[in-house]
Amino acid sequence: MDRQLIAGAVSDNRGIENATVWDRLYAFWYRRLVYTQIWEDPVADLAALRLPIGSTIVTIASGGCNALSYLAAQPAQVYAVDLNEAHLSLLKLKLAGLRAFSDYADFWQFFGAANSPGNSELYRERLRPRLDAQARNYWDRRNIIGRPRHAYFTDGFYRYGMLGRFIGFAHVIAQLAGIDPALLLNGTADAPARIDALERLDRLFHSLLVRLITATPALLFSLGIPRRQRALLGGAPLNEVLHQRLVRLIDGHPNETNYFAWQALHRGYVGPGDRCLPPYLQRRQYGRMRNGAGLIIPHHASLRQFLDSLPAREVDAVILLDSQDWMAIDEIRALWNAIDRAGRDNVHVIFRTAGEASPIESNELASLRRTWRRDEERSAIGFALDRSGIYGGFHCYGRR
Repeated sequence: MDRQLIAGAVSDNRGIENATVWDRLYAFWYRRLVYTQIWEDPVADLAALRLPIGSTIVTIASGGCNALSYLAAQPAQVYAVDLNEAHLSLLKLKLAGLRAFSDYADFWQFFGAANSPGNSELYRERLRPRLDAQARNYWDRRNIIGRPRHAYFTDGFYRYGMLGRFIGFAHVIAQLAGIDPALLLNGTADAPARIDALERLDRLFHSLLVRLITATPALLFSLGIPRRQRALLGGAPLNEVLHQRLVRLIDGHPNETNYFAWQALHRGYVGPGDRCLPPYLQRRQYGRMRNGAGLIIPHHASLRQFLDSLPAREVDAVILLDSQDWMAIDEIRALWNAIDRAGRDNVHVIFRTAGEASPIESNELASLRRTWRRDEERSAIGFALDRSGIYGGFHCYGRR
């Protein structure tokens, strides 16, 4: 079932039987663990949504970071929906950790530092018994050399997953080019060494090697970008787009509070506490995360299927991440019709786009604008606060 759902999602409106070789390869890759950390900023999401206490939230689960972080808004429930069982298994593991670890230190060791040999014992004795069969099977499964997946947490979990491994590859290329990521992360803006590192970064991204690498579909797969999303970037060369967004990531917000920059340049978090971490990993939020763990409800389904299963007028907020960049026009229209039915009168919807434009503003979806209006103020707030800096647009919609 998982394979059929994902294959249908990435093959657009051509149908599974007409999917291209690249569609099928992307569907195969996307059944794997892609993101060990979600790359949308939950603080920006909540600032744009302005949710009242007791809201019902529907979000794409991804790695679970944001679904958990939304507990900071004191919702009634958060439905975390995903086609990718690897990502759902990660969310379920985090929920098991919140239930099993009364101590923040244990939770941080396993999910924050995620590099202690003792995490194998924590998994076997405290987390595994709290997992359902699907998640248990996922984390118990061994690779070709007999190493179980839960061992990822013993030597640097954030270096795994498709994107984590690609970031590691990018670090190797940077080192060959004489670029020290620590200078970009920790150096002062006017330090000569940091300025030199930025100039080397510019030359690297405009080199023949990087132009060749960024022209291959395999790179897009490693970044979690299907062909349709790449097309939304327009005619700009991908090496230039990635360079601009990397510079925005490392210079757009102070790095002492930007955990996305730390993941990109350090491949891990700065440390335990309350700064430079997603909300669900912050010490001050740990009590709320533990108390609210039962409010997170994982579902394996497409978002539209799940919304269609809900009673009418139940949902206060829908978070689509960048999923519409994958979709054909008819799929987007059907999704928003499902949101219209399931959403309350004051429902708000947020999403990111690879390009700047919202698909809802296109001529093909003009009919949706009779019901939905882009909130310019909230969209601007979300874009300004989003520390990850990798998307071209942040969009917030509400009913007219």
